[in-house]
Amino acid sequence: MKKLLLAVPLALLLTACGAPSVDDLIEDPELFSKVSSECQQRMMQGKDVDTEECKNARLAAVKMADNLMKGMMKQFGQ
Repeated sequence: MKKLLLAVPLALLLTACGAPSVDDLIEDPELFSKVSSECQQRMMQGKDVDTEECKNARLAAVKMADNLMKGMMKQFGQ
């Protein structure tokens, strides 16, 4: 039982430290901005940007642009 009590908080801590999901980034503009800026800095420094965070930021940007276009098309009746 004691091992289980130690394992549960550790599992929660490990999942909390993961990269933000695409949906998390879309729902939180400040988080999206922060992650995007970090990825841009990494790219300018020649560092690896093939990380889960950067991939999710790229996917979130594409999804947000797609949502924006759909909204504009709907607004203009197309």
